[in-house]
Amino acid sequence: SQTLMIACVSPSDRDFMETLNTLKYANRARNIKNKVMVNQDRASQQINALRNEITRLQMELMEYKTGKRIIDEEGVESINDMFHENAMLQTENNNLRVRIKAMQETVDALRARITQLMSDQANQVLARAGEGNEEISNMIHNYIKEIEDLR
Repeated sequence: SQTLMIACVSPSDRDFMETLNTLKYANRARNIKNKVMVNQDRASQQINALRNEITRLQMELMEYKTGKRIIDEEGVESINDMFHENAMLQTENNNLRVRIKAMQETVDALRARITQLMSDQANQVLARAGEGNEEISNMIHNYIKEIEDLR
């Protein structure tokens, strides 16, 4: 921090002592050094330490409840391998779900393509026979689509 002092001095002889005292006071004020200190007493420090300890213990308890940490027969604490394996299997499961979804979309697209090709083929056969009708071609397309959906 910076301290600013405005001192009123006078050049006259009759105010000499007051001016001198003002200058000395301003000089002493200038030499004051401020030190920043945390305004905490022992009780508040201990309260903060206990709060941190409570938070740490709650996290540790949560890890024990979820099975991430275990204690063996000798009282030695260790991290559960099953927890890591479970996490890896969940990741793999999610990846496989994404692949299945992509493959299902591919299958659906191919079924739609097959339906369209079979419908076009049936319409061409009818056109060659001279029986090409819009209603009949729509009905054939719907039947083929329904058959493919049932497969």
